[in-house]
Amino acid sequence: MLSMMRALWEQVTADLRGVTVAFQGSSAQGSVEARFLYDGEIRAVQADCVSLAEAYCIADFPPEVSVRFRAVEHAARELVPGEHWVFLRWEPEA
Repeated sequence: MLSMMRALWEQVTADLRGVTVAFQGSSAQGSVEARFLYDGEIRAVQADCVSLAEAYCIADFPPEVSVRFRAVEHAARELVPGEHWVFLRWEPEA
């Protein structure tokens, strides 16, 4: 989890609603998948932030660990099975 927190440093934009992560296997051989949930369209800035966060996370693991981050535009703040919140923006209730 620390790897994910470090990967987010300076990669959180105002339109990022939340970041989810799912871990499989072990830190020596497994996978890390993250979804960056955006409020609106994905533009170059958001795509670059997700790519940089992914690169920072990759650097924390051996090559046997698969790391995949993806940006989701117009995303609901919902977890899918196996995911956990890493970041969640405060939003007043509608």
